[in-house]
Order: sequence, then structure tokens, then C-alpha cells
Amino acid sequence: MTLAQVTGTRLYLAVGRVSFLTVCAGLLFGYSTASIAGWLDEIGREFSLGNGGKEYVTVSLVFCCFLGAIAAGPLARAFGRRITLLAAFGLAAAGYGLILTHPDLTGLVIARILVGLSVGLSSMAGPMYAGEATPARFRGSVVSLFQLAVTMGILAAYTVPLVIDDPRAWASGIGFGGVIALAGLAALLMVPESPVWLARVGHMDRAQSVSASLGLERVPVDEASERPAVSLWKALRVGSTPAVLALCCGLFILQNLSGIDGILYYAPAIFVDLGFSPGTAALGATFGLGLINLIATVVAIATVDRLGRRPLAIVGSLVMVIGLLGVVVAQVWSLPILGLIALCVYIGAFAISLGPLPYVIMSELVPSTIRETGIAVASATSWLFNALIAFVFLTGVSSIGLDGVFLIFAAVCVCSLVISLVWLPETKSRNLATIEGNVIGGIPLRQLGDIDQGPVSSQESGTPG
Repeated sequence: MTLAQVTGTRLYLAVGRVSFLTVCAGLLFGYSTASIAGWLDEIGREFSLGNGGKEYVTVSLVFCCFLGAIAAGPLARAFGRRITLLAAFGLAAAGYGLILTHPDLTGLVIARILVGLSVGLSSMAGPMYAGEATPARFRGSVVSLFQLAVTMGILAAYTVPLVIDDPRAWASGIGFGGVIALAGLAALLMVPESPVWLARVGHMDRAQSVSASLGLERVPVDEASERPAVSLWKALRVGSTPAVLALCCGLFILQNLSGIDGILYYAPAIFVDLGFSPGTAALGATFGLGLINLIATVVAIATVDRLGRRPLAIVGSLVMVIGLLGVVVAQVWSLPILGLIALCVYIGAFAISLGPLPYVIMSELVPSTIRETGIAVASATSWLFNALIAFVFLTGVSSIGLDGVFLIFAAVCVCSLVISLVWLPETKSRNLATIEGNVIGGIPLRQLGDIDQGPVSSQESGTPG
């Protein structure tokens, strides 16, 4: 049975509801990861922590994001995307509720563990749901809304310490994230389950109904119910799947090793090292970075479905290299204003390239037979390297200097430029079924969005017969 898909106002309302949920997931990610930055010095003083102790407090959340991302795949596959997101927002609400009690150091770490697990779950399930529940012509922009919301969350996290202006109120400042968790729970009441997951578990009638209500032309992968999920290791022998997973994991590794996490977690300390005075000046410069990040991400969302994935990745990577080298020059020659400008250039370039694009590419390229596992692997990889940077950044700056650390980041961005030029496919406005057919058909990675292999049969999918 084929149902008439919604159009006009109803279509935009459907896309809007999915967008709101995506924004809540991104806000949770951004605020949770950045909220420690403006309060870390006061937390260090209150609990007598040195650089190592501050790194441990920071990484307690990030490492649990890694664990949450690992758990997200099995949860999303077994119980659906909505249940996974429900668990994420529920854990976040519990964690932020604990922080609002102004706990001791142990309580703070426990709360950050809960929030970290929630962010790990939502960082995988949020973009996955957005990619599966959005019509092709809106998909790139809606998935990119996740990264926009991440930047909005980061900006909010940088704004709150400036507004409160009382370091001792760190519990209230960080605990503000509980509002985001409650908004996410409300958003879940307004959206259906993913039609891809419904088809996967055999509910084809409901999947078709949900697809029509979301404005999709059809169930995003029509053969989903006929092609049960296969193990990751079996899927790795099918078509271009190994290359797709390598690309997705590689993009997330590059995203985290490009320097964004060190800047995200330790921006006030970086600005002090560049020559800004501690306190309001460093926090104000940090706020400026967050604002540039937000503006540039808006530009990325407006252009990702018009200019495409490849141009944004290539130009963004090149400009990131220029910005990072500018920071090195500013550090060597003691030019704090140049350092601020260079960091703004880097952040702007990141926000149109390595910021949103890994999530867009991940949601579009990973085949439906291993979508949950594949995206969880990519997301977990991201968090693992995120935790690595959070754990060693301050120590690295102490050992080789800020300029040495940023030279390493610049080298990573050169690798991003090369990978974007040689292997990144262009997938704008392509139907997910078409892309999957190309992946399973073994089309070279660079050409996955250029050639239409047509419908994919269950035999071609590599499903054991």
C-alpha cells in the first residue's frame, strides 16, 4: 500500500519537528562538552586540582561519551532510535540534577559520567534519526543542524560564566544543561520512530505510514525488511563498505585531532597563554570564538545542500591550516590579537567543513544493513580521540609549548585536505537507496554519489542466503 506523502505546510511542520529533536541532541552535545571550560579554574581551586586533576575531571565526561557511543549501536538496533534518545535525555536530566546539588568531587565525576553516557548515545542516534527521517532535499541541512546546535550549545556554555560572573556558582552554571535535557524529552513526544528501523523489524505498513507523514517519497531503503542486519565483519566483505567505514572513522579522527577539542575544553587557558589577562578578558575572547563558530555553522547549513560536501571540505581544510599557522606565529611573536583573529579563522573554517560534514557523510554512506553498528563505530572512534586530546592537551602545552601543539594540529588539517581531494564523494541531493546501491555495488569511494547503480537486491546486499 502506498500512502500520499505530506506536502506544503504539513511537510515543513514534519521537517521542523525532526529538526527540533536534532537541535536538542546537538545542544546537549555542545553544552555538555564545553560547559566545564569557564568553570575549570574555580573547580580546580575548590578541590585542589593541578593540571592532571583538571584533565581527569574533563576527560571523565568525554571517555563516557565514548562508552555511550559504543552502546548506542546495539540499543538503536534493538529498541529503535527514539528509545535510544529517550535514554540519552533521561541520563542527562539525572546527571544535571546531581550537579545542581553542588556535589563534592566524587559526585561531580559521577554526574559527568551520566552526562557523558547521554552525549555518547545522542551523538550517534541524533544524526542517524535525522538522516533517516528527512526528505533527501532537506537531509544535508537538517543533519547539519546537529552541528549548528552543537555550536549553539558551546556558545551558551561560554556565555553562562560571563552572565553569572561568580566562579563559585559553577554548579548552577553547569547544571543549566538540565533545561536542554527536558527539551529533548519534550521533542521526543512530537516525532515518530524512524521508518528505516520500523522496516528493519518488519513493520512495513507502519514504516510506509510514517514515511508518508514525514514527507519521504518512500521508506528510505525499500528493501530494508527483506535485508536483515548482518554482522559488521560480514558486511566488510561487501562492495565499498570497508572504504566507507574507513572514511567515516577517518573523518571523525581528523575532526578531533584537528585541534577543535583542545580549543573547546581549554579556550580560556589558551587565551591566557597567548597573552590575554585571566578572567573576563580570556572568557570574553572565548565567547568571541563561540560566536564565530555559530555564524560560520549557519553559513555551512545554508550551503551544504547547494555547494555540496566536497567544496566545503576542501576549502575548509585549507583555511584551517592557515588559521592554525597564524596561531603559531602569534604565539612565537607574542601577538595576542593576531592569535584571536587566527583562531577565529580556524573556527570559522572548521564550522563549514570538519564540524558538520562527518555527521552528514556518516548518515548518508553507511549501508542500512550495518547502519547502527557502523555509525556507532564511527561515533565511538570520534569520542576516543576526543578523550585523547582532552587528556593530553594541557600536558602537551607544558611539554612542547602552544606553538608546537598547534603545528601538530595544522599537519592533521593538511591530511584532511588530501583526503577530501582524493576520496571524499559528493552526495548532495542523492537518495539514500541510490547511495546504498552504489556502496554495495562496489563503486569506488570517490564516485559513490556520481553513479546510479539502481535498486539493490537482497542478493547484492551480501545477506547470507
